[in-house]
Amino acid sequence: MEKPPSGTASPTATTPPGTPPMDKMEKPPSGTASPAATTPPRTPRSKAHSAFVVPNETPRRARDPAPAGVEQTQLREDIATAMTQEFVYCTSEVFIEHYLPKVGDDLKDKVITSLKGHPAHLKKSTPTGSKLVFTEFQEKPSTTGRSEAVAYRHISLIGEAIKTVVNKQARSIASKKSELAGPLPSRLHVYDCPNRWLSSPVAGCNFKIDACILDGVDHSDGNGDKLESHRVFVPFEFKLSTNESEVKQNRRQLLAACNQIMNGDPRRDFMYGITIEDDRVSLWYFSRNHSAKASSFSLIKHPERFIGVMISLLSASNENLGFNPNIVLYPKKYHDPGYIYRFPGDSAGSSRFFKTTSIVEECRSKRLSGRTTRVWKAVEVANFEGAELVPKVTPKEVIIKDVWIDASADTEKEIQEKVFDSIDKFVEDPEPWRNHPCLAQLKPSHFDAFETLVENKKYRERFLQIREGFQGPRSKSVGEKAWTSTSIFVPARAEPVTVSPTKTQRNQSKYQSTEQSRTKRVEQGPVQFKARAVIHTEFAPKRRCFFMFDDVCTRVSHVPVLGDAVDIIHQASIVLILMFCAGWIHRDISTGNLLAIAENGEGWVLKLADLEYAKAFPPTTQRARGNWKTVRNILFMATELQTDVSQYVKPPQPFSDLAALYTSGDYRTNAVSQEMEDIVHNLQHDLESLWWIGFYLGAIRTGRQASIDWCKDSHIFQDHLDKEPASHRHRLMINSDKKFPQTLLKSFHPDLEEFMDSWSTLQRILHRFYSIRSPAEVTDKSTYAHICGFFIDIFASLERFRDKWGPIPITSGGGESKKRAREDDEVFDDKGVPSGVDQPEDSDAGHSLKRPRVATSTQLQDDEEGGELRDVLKKPSPSRGEPSSTKSRRSGK
Repeated sequence: MEKPPSGTASPTATTPPGTPPMDKMEKPPSGTASPAATTPPRTPRSKAHSAFVVPNETPRRARDPAPAGVEQTQLREDIATAMTQEFVYCTSEVFIEHYLPKVGDDLKDKVITSLKGHPAHLKKSTPTGSKLVFTEFQEKPSTTGRSEAVAYRHISLIGEAIKTVVNKQARSIASKKSELAGPLPSRLHVYDCPNRWLSSPVAGCNFKIDACILDGVDHSDGNGDKLESHRVFVPFEFKLSTNESEVKQNRRQLLAACNQIMNGDPRRDFMYGITIEDDRVSLWYFSRNHSAKASSFSLIKHPERFIGVMISLLSASNENLGFNPNIVLYPKKYHDPGYIYRFPGDSAGSSRFFKTTSIVEECRSKRLSGRTTRVWKAVEVANFEGAELVPKVTPKEVIIKDVWIDASADTEKEIQEKVFDSIDKFVEDPEPWRNHPCLAQLKPSHFDAFETLVENKKYRERFLQIREGFQGPRSKSVGEKAWTSTSIFVPARAEPVTVSPTKTQRNQSKYQSTEQSRTKRVEQGPVQFKARAVIHTEFAPKRRCFFMFDDVCTRVSHVPVLGDAVDIIHQASIVLILMFCAGWIHRDISTGNLLAIAENGEGWVLKLADLEYAKAFPPTTQRARGNWKTVRNILFMATELQTDVSQYVKPPQPFSDLAALYTSGDYRTNAVSQEMEDIVHNLQHDLESLWWIGFYLGAIRTGRQASIDWCKDSHIFQDHLDKEPASHRHRLMINSDKKFPQTLLKSFHPDLEEFMDSWSTLQRILHRFYSIRSPAEVTDKSTYAHICGFFIDIFASLERFRDKWGPIPITSGGGESKKRAREDDEVFDDKGVPSGVDQPEDSDAGHSLKRPRVATSTQLQDDEEGGELRDVLKKPSPSRGEPSSTKSRRSGK
């Protein structure tokens, strides 16, 4: 189904009658010059659309989290649609050469010779001919009258015969102590499993696969026990038909299976898959950088090619099959094991090992590419075997963060160090830091909090500091002469799109106009495909990073009472202003990144987390725009950044009496449309995110059903960008009267009257300073002096009524999802969970009861926010039990 770009020579002109549609559509584009390895060729465009536009900021994609409670079989088309834009295609020869582990010709010859000695596997096509064929695949399987399971049963027999020869050769080389590299003894098996349900620690695993390369021997009869997905090294999917709909169904099945496996098993850096439709074999590669599919080849005409593929997969090391060498299962035989992460040291014996104890964050995403952030609670151990580091001493619990970033980007640890260096220089500058223009409107009492932070660099204690870090190697590049297609999984759509790279680089000033940092405007054409308005034509290399934090924190949304949470927001505002004065903005403020620890004598102390998106301010280039849509904090994203056509707020008339903000409410908001790249993420956007968090805590987390319903009905908190400027959410910030709407005011907890009155005043202050700051002044730090003063001062006004609002408990707000993708605090017991959210222990879709829920939690991202709110503001999906083993095989397909 991979059509070559239009405008090339048609590959169908010489195709003989009766050739399956796949043969017509899977040929590479003819007459196309070999492109750079990282940029596959696309459909030729008119000259009017051929100019490059250099992006000054990194475009980012939405993460496409899978909806809670939805099973993987229901998501197959959504997964295919989401991933179409990250696929490239190449010939099978290029795939074998570029993507597969290498196989020596000598080994391949030995295997073929051995298989010829077993006529049940391989034979000459004619008694006197030289061409070889598989004994069971001398004609198309679709013509044999056999069922699918019977028609492809011989694949596993061929695989086992190949493995026998590979192991024999490996033992022979080992016995001779040869210095030449040889195949590795394989403990893998090719296993038929058409009737085995798969299990996974990640919700939604309700399917089967036809066969797989399996880790170890499986003694199950296939009628009861599930096959653990982490044991599947390479999945296979078969179809007898080459009908287009059947072919695409087969491919979507493989794609969804690999998506489930890679989301559920953190050891996977990449993985392979194989689909066979009739006699046509397709090879697949899936990674966090890009995915690739090879053009199909015939199992009948090219048995040697298939044999080479199987040798490659069965003789490869775990690392060459996509398993990260620094992560292992522990314990290995447990059906839902934990993992041990290794942080390699600079010298022998200096590595550190951490055993996971529970999952904090794990996104079940429709896409495979991206950051794929995982956060674990863990304890330090001595080695990969899990031995105690210090006998009979309980180790301290720590946090492990596992993330993929652009290979040329700074790591979070490097960014954190840069932020600290900038703050140190700001404080130590000969010009007194108190004289900074941004601090010009602070009252004398406001400086006390700043003085405390800068003394002896105590501000560093307000950040979640990274104690250990590791960077892995660069991901595999795109295969040479790869091309792109949009009809591999779903029908092509003819829509104009914007083409932009997938870089995650934050310091964009380092990028110049290169082949790896360009975007193109694309005209409407028959093979263009719109997926969230962006097609990514470049696949910048990525690398995997691990980080260790020794503070196990609690999110601001999970501290005991509202007073504690507001203290944390107050501390965050001070730290953000200090960062801003030193030349940085955070750009990812959310409940998952405002963390805290309860310290004796100090109450709850802020730990500001996740500096991955932090950026220097003002921008180093004239038009450093466009990357403000940080997709991780959509729920609390500033209003100027949310809409489809970004807007700076424009005042209807000059306004000079700032004190009147507390009394006037007779203004209205107009907006002036700007180009998307003209919006600069600034300090006020971060402060507005703090405002939304405070509003969320008061409206949702105090457990008041009336205010929860108001937010639900008004769509205030959603897990996607609110593109409508006139929506209730945006009007709440930029088009409200003197106070919140009366229906909202009446819905709040009765003890929140004074709090929400002050919070409404703060909203109007934010709005007014959006209005009076012109686009030309956005990068002038002095224009933020008043908003900083007002923002800090509002907390002093709140203290007058703290006895009323401060003790209000923070609750679950009606229950939260309990899938593996995150965990909840102990304060949220099962009584608050809506029926249908949790799953029985034997269900693949539910929370693993083998993994304990723990009392504290740390930084989460998109899924944490969605997890908290989806169940509060939306009806929970009905639970689905495990498919019955008596159902037909197709029910899981």
